[in-house]
Amino acid sequence: MSKRSRAKAAAKARKHQAQKQTAEAAEAAAKAAAEAAAKAAAKAAAETAAEAAKTAEAAETAAAAQTEQWLTTKETLALAQISRTTLHLKTKAGTFPQAIKIGKKCVWIRSEIDRWITGTTYREIIK
Repeated sequence: MSKRSRAKAAAKARKHQAQKQTAEAAEAAAKAAAEAAAKAAAKAAAETAAEAAKTAEAAETAAAAQTEQWLTTKETLALAQISRTTLHLKTKAGTFPQAIKIGKKCVWIRSEIDRWITGTTYREIIK
């Protein structure tokens, strides 16, 4: 084989190697871009789902707030027919619905107190 033939063969081999490396690099870049796009799409979907959940929770809370009656401590004591000390002991033990603190005042949700009065324990409601 002549020098010229060997040089052509070597040049052809280098060209083939360069094309192979370029193709591999392009394939790796495409794979990385696809993975990045998939991650971005998953992140966007998760954010959209989180926003939808927040919106649904806010709507549910707003609906509940419109239909629920809030009771002051005095009203709760009268409705449940218990003393203030018993109220605090049962609340601390978890056998009475928890109060909701609004500013300096505490209120109870009437439906929770009604369920407690009818015998459904507060822990059963939570579960």
